[in-house]
Amino acid sequence: MKNVGEIEDLCIGCGTCAALCPQNIIRMEIDQKKGLYVPIINGECDECMKCIRVCPGIGVDFRELNDDIFGKQPKNLLIGNYKGCYIGYSLNEKLRYNSSSGGMITQILLYLLEKNFIDGALVTRMNPKKPFEPEPFIARTTQEIKESKGSKYCPVPANVALKEILKTPGKYAIVGLPCHIHGIRKAEKINRKLKKRIKYHLGIFCNHTPSFKATEFLLKKLNVKKEEVKNIIYRGEGWPGKLKIETKSGGRIRILLSDYWGSGFGQLFVPKRCELCVDHMAELSDISFGDPWLAEFASERKGKTLIIARKNSKILKNMKNKEICEIEPIEPEKVILSQIYNLYVKKKLHRNSLYDGNFPRMDFIDSIIAFFEPSKLKIPWILKKRYIFLYSLIASLKARIDFLGKL
Repeated sequence: MKNVGEIEDLCIGCGTCAALCPQNIIRMEIDQKKGLYVPIINGECDECMKCIRVCPGIGVDFRELNDDIFGKQPKNLLIGNYKGCYIGYSLNEKLRYNSSSGGMITQILLYLLEKNFIDGALVTRMNPKKPFEPEPFIARTTQEIKESKGSKYCPVPANVALKEILKTPGKYAIVGLPCHIHGIRKAEKINRKLKKRIKYHLGIFCNHTPSFKATEFLLKKLNVKKEEVKNIIYRGEGWPGKLKIETKSGGRIRILLSDYWGSGFGQLFVPKRCELCVDHMAELSDISFGDPWLAEFASERKGKTLIIARKNSKILKNMKNKEICEIEPIEPEKVILSQIYNLYVKKKLHRNSLYDGNFPRMDFIDSIIAFFEPSKLKIPWILKKRYIFLYSLIASLKARIDFLGKL
């Protein structure tokens, strides 16, 4: 393998290779057939192998990176290295309501920028000229940071924006999914400039990223033509939130997250590489963020953020003291319970040779559950939806026994 043009289905589409290529000949383009970003080589490759060395798709050494980042191996095999777990939310009510779950990532970035701890942040917004395509960029103003709030349920080559960090001196924060963080950590190992300039790594919990075909599928169900759409917002307006579509004619469509995610949007368009990922909680980030899917928050409507502080935890304390946000500790067991199914699938069923690290032991029952994983079945969606429900129930029960020692 001489460059990323040969890695095929192992490509995550993160964009790290495009930013780190010394010859600047790699470009991320959408493969319309796959509905994913893929690297395209435009020019003569000198086979320097840097794109391969920073590629998280072909493998991640968690043992080595945990030692490099935290100076130790994690004692908790599910959460990773951490200093504390918290529930928090922004005290800016508008920001909190219009974010995915509490607004904490956006609030932290605003605080870091205001205090001059950073000069910019690598974030993503939807492209106003191409409403279905994400736009990774370096936000340098409060307005630009606010424009990036909320989840984007489509492929995002976020790390292409590392190119600007390499080009322009300064202090930066980056926001990404686990795979983006993996690529950045690998890139920092071979590029001192990048490692010196990135001060904060903020990671987002992730089960998988639906391909672009998921949004096309949803539009078809709604009888909305792509060319009629002015903009799309995947989450906002409280928690768990709604998808909002605005058409060029002024029409507005709103759908609850639970309604559209469970329609096949979140189940039928899973990239092959996502099915190999073992990192749900962005374990190599400084701070990780996700939704608190717990019974005690079932009535929550404004939004709260589940937070795992691994490094730079003083930021949270300082922000609370300045009454910028509300933060309270939460037991690690509750963090695990809130993500129990995804952790079980990734840490047990998805464990593979692409990742070097410590994982929970897999027993005979786990092997049986893995054999019947829903992604392996080719059956009509109406039947598969029921099967997924039953499967997730059984897998979650097994996970509770294994990870928490109780049902």
